[in-house]
Amino acid sequence: MERPPLLEFRQVSKVYGEGAAAIRALDHVDLSIRTHEFVAIMGPSGSGKSTAMNILGCLDVPTSGDYVFQGISTSGFDRSQLTLLRRHMLGFVFQGFNLLSRTSAVENVELPLIYRGMAVGARRKRAKEALGLVGLSGREHHKTQELSGGQQQRVAIARAIVTEPALLLADEPTGNLDTKTSIEIMDLMTRLNREQGITIVMVTHEPDIAAYAGRLLRFVDGKLETEAEHQRRAHVL
Repeated sequence: MERPPLLEFRQVSKVYGEGAAAIRALDHVDLSIRTHEFVAIMGPSGSGKSTAMNILGCLDVPTSGDYVFQGISTSGFDRSQLTLLRRHMLGFVFQGFNLLSRTSAVENVELPLIYRGMAVGARRKRAKEALGLVGLSGREHHKTQELSGGQQQRVAIARAIVTEPALLLADEPTGNLDTKTSIEIMDLMTRLNREQGITIVMVTHEPDIAAYAGRLLRFVDGKLETEAEHQRRAHVL
């Protein structure tokens, strides 16, 4: 049986400003992502890909249209409801790692579980398991500054998956890494998708990184380009 959509954009538009100064970052976008997919989002600067990512992560809301998550419309959600959705259903990985520098790897990974109010023993056990999944068993008590860039990104990924999110959002996850380390991180994310069944949506500007995903969504001028449009554009270029 075909998997039901995990999330959908239904005619989603996002407009910043008013009148002549208005900027339409997204223009009536329809998209659907299913559970267990690995999707890459690409597009030139100003294409709308970052705006789409912010709405997917409930960091922003559409001006019009509907963002549906697990069959439930988020249109009527207030700020606290969006916060709860982020906390319990979403994981985030950023280009800059965003780790606490003076704390250990396991303490960084525990943070989302502290916000959930999980008991110390249970969250420490879960954090160590997450670090094991990303290949950092034995490094749990190393401080951030004692880890390489690739290891820091692994800690960030462990922190993102420790809550067992329905969706992992990765924003340029290899942007601060060299080529060899980027390959290692993408191999890791591919394994998490295939072996752990984690649904991943990743923004990248690098075609070789996007190639790790099972499907590519390309934004152009606030619209989602169809595969046929992409092929025509590639032929012209």
